[in-house]
Amino acid sequence: MERTKVNNQHEILSSTVKGIFSQREYFSKEIASENNVGYKIIRLHDIVLSPQNLWMGNINYNDKFDIGIVSPSYKIYSIADGYDKKYIAALLKTHRALYNYMLVSEQGASVVRRNLNTEAFEQLVFKMPSHNKQREIGYGISLLNYRLEIANILIRTYESQKQYLLRQMFI
Repeated sequence: MERTKVNNQHEILSSTVKGIFSQREYFSKEIASENNVGYKIIRLHDIVLSPQNLWMGNINYNDKFDIGIVSPSYKIYSIADGYDKKYIAALLKTHRALYNYMLVSEQGASVVRRNLNTEAFEQLVFKMPSHNKQREIGYGISLLNYRLEIANILIRTYESQKQYLLRQMFI
């Protein structure tokens, strides 16, 4: 596992249930320690998870950042050759996967945080289709996600336009 050797070596990232984000943009400030030497380095196409929040779905495929750093408490995995990255990215968030994450997470000091049983997590097995089928499914899901993203941008644009027009009506 690669770790930072100097402070602020790369951009600080946060893994959340909704994805991976630049910590500065997500929180509008950096919340990491002032000294981030020893933070873990994450690269494009890696998987990152929060052991305390995995049970809620805090596991993500990095398809946005070439390189960044994450808290030393996070776990980082690479996708082995022979597996389609887009398929694996989709598999990480399926209902079956989320259910399995709950099973391998044990009650911690609080109700909100649970501790990942790493041994049990690494024993999880998922039935995998052929590589060609993985590629087909992964491509289809990524295309749907792209279209959903475009639709959400369009909705936000229409909402903004609606607000503008309503304000203009009462001037």
